[in-house]
Amino acid sequence: REAQLFVEKFEGALGKGKGKKFYAYKVMMTKKWMKFQRDFENFKTACIPWEMKIKEIESHFGSSVASYFIFLRWMYGINMILFGLTFGLVMVPEALMGKPYGSLPRKTVPRAEEASAMNFATLWDFSGFAQYSVLFYGYYNNQRTIGWLKFRMPLSYFLVGVGTIGYSFMIVIRTMARNANEDGGGDDTSFNFSWKMFTSWDYLIGNPETADNKFASITTSFKEAIVEEQESRKEENIHLTRFLRVLANFLALCTLAGSGYLIFFVVRRSQKFALEGLENYGWWERNEVNMVMSLLGMFCPTLFDVISSLENYHPRIALRWQLGRIFALFLGNLYTFIIALMDEINLKASCLPPFINFNMYQEEKIVKYNMTIWEASLYNGTIPENSTAPPIQVDPADVPRGPCWETMVGQEFVRLTVSDTMTTYITILIGDFLRAVFVRFFNYCWCWDLEYGFVS
Repeated sequence: REAQLFVEKFEGALGKGKGKKFYAYKVMMTKKWMKFQRDFENFKTACIPWEMKIKEIESHFGSSVASYFIFLRWMYGINMILFGLTFGLVMVPEALMGKPYGSLPRKTVPRAEEASAMNFATLWDFSGFAQYSVLFYGYYNNQRTIGWLKFRMPLSYFLVGVGTIGYSFMIVIRTMARNANEDGGGDDTSFNFSWKMFTSWDYLIGNPETADNKFASITTSFKEAIVEEQESRKEENIHLTRFLRVLANFLALCTLAGSGYLIFFVVRRSQKFALEGLENYGWWERNEVNMVMSLLGMFCPTLFDVISSLENYHPRIALRWQLGRIFALFLGNLYTFIIALMDEINLKASCLPPFINFNMYQEEKIVKYNMTIWEASLYNGTIPENSTAPPIQVDPADVPRGPCWETMVGQEFVRLTVSDTMTTYITILIGDFLRAVFVRFFNYCWCWDLEYGFVS
């Protein structure tokens, strides 16, 4: 009776009845919909930036190394959104709806600097046209609106700052909550090699590139399991190990302290160069701070790697210590750099060192007074008290302007970013590419196998 009911229900699929064509069409559409969903999931995966490259890295070097690049991709996405807020709501309106070059005279290149404002050497130091462009946007005037759209620039500054902090806070909280819900328990270590041998392969793989990555991933997992097994069976002198680990941490702390002191020293030295005039010094003195920070970021991680060999940790734990020390290095260097810049700003604003010319402070007072007169006559149509002269119409390039410490800080950070990027590419070119060429061509006539025993 149950078989008869089944046959009557699916009679159209069995070749009888009036529902044959409709059932066949429904089955075909169901299959096409399932195929579309599968293809769409593959398309979404392909649209994730660098997803296939990170999977390839994970298959060859393990998930610990891949997680670092996943974190970098996450940071890159957040920075792009924050850049879009600032660029779209502050910089673009200022560039389009400001006066000729901006809503303030300060955003126009002074007349005395117009001749060299577009020189490469000037732009390389982020002076000239770059210094007075919307790239350094940290100021606005007392007008509520600018341009033909009556764009509220002060309100935009406020909302962009609030939106940046709010978005950063929410995205961090959301990511932490999502990671907390994931299962963090480890795998069952019983019969580890047997499970990896007989259950590692995925028989649904149909892409040759995916198959290669899966093969490399299984090989990497076997290597990690072998290392873990060797570490678990290793006998060690606990007292010697503790002494070496204490010594390694002491050396790492000395490296971090020396790095911070060196940055503070070169920043203080650069203050003297700036006050005496950078045109009297060479390229190294003008870029000493940025190059020192970039070189520290290049050589200190290698030194940490050498120090970590004393600790005799498990490779996974050693990797975490290494990443933690590098993070402390970069964060400590950044905070030291900021503190040194703030010290330089306070030095210029409050006290009078013996090597500073007093005329600079007298000139700053004169500039402030002249700026008040010029801006009052230019924007408000009024002039200071006890004066009956008509408003003075002046080109923004002729308006005097004093120093801006916010722009100075921005210039230092942009120079640091550019020099760090250049150092990274030069390191890759010299440290990796040329070394690989040397090993490739000199390995045939060397005393030992360079590909196996080259010092790295």
